[in-house]
Amino acid sequence: MRCPQCQSRVTPSMRRCLRCGAVLPKAGAQTIETLARPPAPYASGDRVVGRYRILESHGSGPLGTTYRAHDPTGRTMAVKVLPAALFPGDTERREFVERYGALCGRTLPGAALPTEVGVDNEVVFVASTWVYGASLRSIVRAYRAADRRLERDQVLGVLRGAYECLKALHAMTTHGAVYPENVSITSDAVVLLDPGLAASLPPRRYVERVERAPDIWPYIAPELRVGKRANPGADLFALGALASELLTGDPARSSAPDFTAPDLGTALEAAMRAAVSSQASRRVSAVPDLLSGLAQIAGEASLPPYAPLPSPSEMVDARTRRVVLRVPGTGRPSAPRSPRSPGRQRKVG
Repeated sequence: MRCPQCQSRVTPSMRRCLRCGAVLPKAGAQTIETLARPPAPYASGDRVVGRYRILESHGSGPLGTTYRAHDPTGRTMAVKVLPAALFPGDTERREFVERYGALCGRTLPGAALPTEVGVDNEVVFVASTWVYGASLRSIVRAYRAADRRLERDQVLGVLRGAYECLKALHAMTTHGAVYPENVSITSDAVVLLDPGLAASLPPRRYVERVERAPDIWPYIAPELRVGKRANPGADLFALGALASELLTGDPARSSAPDFTAPDLGTALEAAMRAAVSSQASRRVSAVPDLLSGLAQIAGEASLPPYAPLPSPSEMVDARTRRVVLRVPGTGRPSAPRSPRSPGRQRKVG
């Protein structure tokens, strides 16, 4: 979808064009090209490179399909199969495996780093330890369905957890795909999924996939949208967009020329605007200022960096591995649900 005035790319959630400020048509006035997803290459019982036994397909997104699987020791793994369209030839496929595979064997609190990156019958896959948690996207949607919004201290916990992880991750690589689908809330941590995967892909191929995903596009920094490789500044932009969605309900709101947030105060409003600046250098100091300002209005200045959302969360029972989604103030919890249900545990982007 493009702005009718300047022809720059826009998404259905935007009210105004970020480039020229023109008022955009209402969502639905123009059609959005959807991703054509081929049939899943694996079924329950299949094996990937002879090691990972597929249990079920968990979900699909612009960057592929994720399966829940068991490795030879019985450990539950996430096996992500990437679309062939991301790799026009053997060279691109080999470069991705080498680049992203360099992270295998490394560990980082709050990041689900890959344990294996490889090719199975010309299908590129990424294996990582399964994360038992709920995607931030599912949590936000649960709140909206209950006509509620996350409390500011909860927002602070999510943003701080993601920011602390990113600071450590940037010593290794750039995440490149920080959006709610890739932020998992577990019973005791904020965990970033697929860290470094997008940054290891051919940049223009990556953009071609995510520009057709309206929920994800507002999180993509301006420099990535024109085909540049992911950088730490792009991750900070995504955090700014995440703050905008959690605090205002719209990830693109703080990027709009007419953005104001009187209820948040002028200092926090300015920090939110700077965090999504087109100038990457402004984001470096803006994100810490945003967290500091949010801590002040939330009345909490020392929340632990990996503090989980108090609620709602899909709390996993250690014995049964079953989860219950709770939204405060909406009555009794929903019935327990099995983590085998698609979309309950590891939401992919």
